[in-house]
Amino acid sequence: MSLSRTIRFSLGLATLTALAGTSTASAQETSESLFTWSGRVASGGTFRVRHFNGPIDVRESATDRVEFRAERMRRRSDEVSFDVRDQSDGVEICSVYRGRNICDNERGRGWDWDDGPPSTRLVIMLPKGVRLAANTGNGDVTVERASNDVEIRSGNGDVRIRMTAGEVDVTTGNGELEIDSATGPVRATTGNGRVYVTTSSGPVNARTGNGEIDVRMRALQGEGDMTFSTGNGSVTVALPGTFAGEIDANTGHGEFRSDFEIRIVGRLNPRHVRGTIGTGGTRRIRMSTGKGRLGLGKMN
Repeated sequence: MSLSRTIRFSLGLATLTALAGTSTASAQETSESLFTWSGRVASGGTFRVRHFNGPIDVRESATDRVEFRAERMRRRSDEVSFDVRDQSDGVEICSVYRGRNICDNERGRGWDWDDGPPSTRLVIMLPKGVRLAANTGNGDVTVERASNDVEIRSGNGDVRIRMTAGEVDVTTGNGELEIDSATGPVRATTGNGRVYVTTSSGPVNARTGNGEIDVRMRALQGEGDMTFSTGNGSVTVALPGTFAGEIDANTGHGEFRSDFEIRIVGRLNPRHVRGTIGTGGTRRIRMSTGKGRLGLGKMN
């Protein structure tokens, strides 16, 4: 069972209420337009944030403490609060609006509000070694340096992540995804928007309902399949020059080009190519687009 301590603040009036179990290892502060929390999460632990509405900006901390700050973006007097919970593997901070906690009410589904929660910007300083799981119903998410796994969810907004050392798992309902200088596996999904990924070590899986996909991997680990799919737009994937495996590439309207030699399986079809690269193997690459070009290249 997790311990919970709720810190409530009004965006119009400074209010602070500590309801239970406040840890001596953390500190909270409020002001008319600012709420802060500071606490330690052990290396390998997870810092979780679930937010109704607003952007999230994550940066690497120079200390061993997580620093959390919420900033008002609009002048509204509706009450906003944050529920800070100790978890067995770290800490979770949940947005609360009009007494309803995003972590306890299935993200507000079915709630009848005349107007939605006010937009609040979250700024997080994340220590080295701490995992991140951040979720916002609406807003862009930016992560600048993370030395462990990163999981991001946004109902609507762009996501940009740079320089990560663990796995990256990103989903947005609508927005561009940019994951640059990753060093581990990446999974990136958007309902609408461009997807751009560079990593020193795949695998990578990327999907978008509408938009281009551009993925580059310098090395591959494991044996899992990889899928790159868009409803409309080009798909370009660059792999290590030593790659060996199976390819299944399909375009509804466009062409397929490859820097790798492919031994075709079945009938030759310029819009649907199935074959073997190199010595083959258990790993299969699936590339598909409803309309656009497919390109399979080699990393230099």
